[in-house]
Amino acid sequence: MSQRGRPRNSQPSIRVAIAGRLHPEYDADILAWLDAVPKGQRMNAFKTVLRNGGQAIGLSNQSDTIRPDEVQIAADNILSHWDF
Repeated sequence: MSQRGRPRNSQPSIRVAIAGRLHPEYDADILAWLDAVPKGQRMNAFKTVLRNGGQAIGLSNQSDTIRPDEVQIAADNILSHWDF
């Protein structure tokens, strides 16, 4: 009699547990993405997002969107309140 189910993988998987807390307001984009991913497919979706640097869910590195002149203006505004 043959075995039922999927054949065994020649290399065993490595179990990684990641736990954290997400803020309903600040992490709303991540929570919305998690809600949209069907149960049972979350790990594959998570791996895809990690491999793509967050592009799959619309996350972007804020340093890409902030211009140097904006940083200089913000620094000048902060320093204008200090007496040297």
